[in-house]
Amino acid sequence: MIRAALLAVMLCAASPLAAQGFAGVWQGRLTCDAVEGITQTPLDAPFTLRVEGNLAKYERPVLSASGARTGAWERGEGRVAADGTLLLQGGSSGRGFHYRARYEGRLGADGVARFTGVQDWMLSDRDFARSCAVELRR
Repeated sequence: MIRAALLAVMLCAASPLAAQGFAGVWQGRLTCDAVEGITQTPLDAPFTLRVEGNLAKYERPVLSASGARTGAWERGEGRVAADGTLLLQGGSSGRGFHYRARYEGRLGADGVARFTGVQDWMLSDRDFARSCAVELRR
């Protein structure tokens, strides 16, 4: 009887319902390293993450090398684990560029989330990767 009750508690904690404690809109900043010969400064862009159940979706504007908005958006998603761990995968493409992004981190019960990751870029004349960090608050 005790084993059955313990198993039921463990299954509930591992279910998508457990991740619902992280539901809502998380907003903050994405920062990425400058890329020599391409960007003039490190990237600093707004970043929005929406969590419903255990599904997380994000978006952020893609900026030009000078920091101006291009009209393109990076979008991606991932699944939130019961402990708030999250792997986001996404990317964007436009005239002369394409990239994939991957950010790993954790949504905190305190309403703060931190991720680190990388963007793998393919430009018409050059490929490169750059390190990034995301910090969000709910």
